[in-house]
Amino acid sequence: MYVTYLKFAGFLLFWGWILSVGYIRYVLPFIESALDAVESLEKSGGPFPKAIAFFSKLLMTGSQMYLLGIWSAYCVLRTMIFLMEPGTSGWLYYTTAFFVCEGMLGAVAKQEKYRGLLSVFHSAMAMGLFVIFAMNPYFLRSVYPWLPPLMKFTFPQ
Repeated sequence: MYVTYLKFAGFLLFWGWILSVGYIRYVLPFIESALDAVESLEKSGGPFPKAIAFFSKLLMTGSQMYLLGIWSAYCVLRTMIFLMEPGTSGWLYYTTAFFVCEGMLGAVAKQEKYRGLLSVFHSAMAMGLFVIFAMNPYFLRSVYPWLPPLMKFTFPQ
């Protein structure tokens, strides 16, 4: 039982560290430069550039939310896979996955520059997706239909 739990927690911590460092180091600078360009477009004045800037921010927020939500979906699926093992306890695994998931997403969110509500919305939603997916895993299948087969997980019918 302890070996199974350590394998579960260690794997989540390892991949969470990879996610947070990789996202902060490689994805975040690209997003920050794109947001700088959008802000300069917004400051140029006029209703048309402001509308384009707003819709660009919405698109980027949605894309980031989808990308970061993959981590929440992965944590829930990984927990469900490990709970199929005999002698595992749901509360321990879900609690561990929750703290690891939120911790890694929080580390990413902490590194992002605050630029208003839309700059934090994607991180908050990605964190909330863990709870949503844990309570309704079938919703996970509709949002990320490619992830369960990739992890060799099938939902019970």
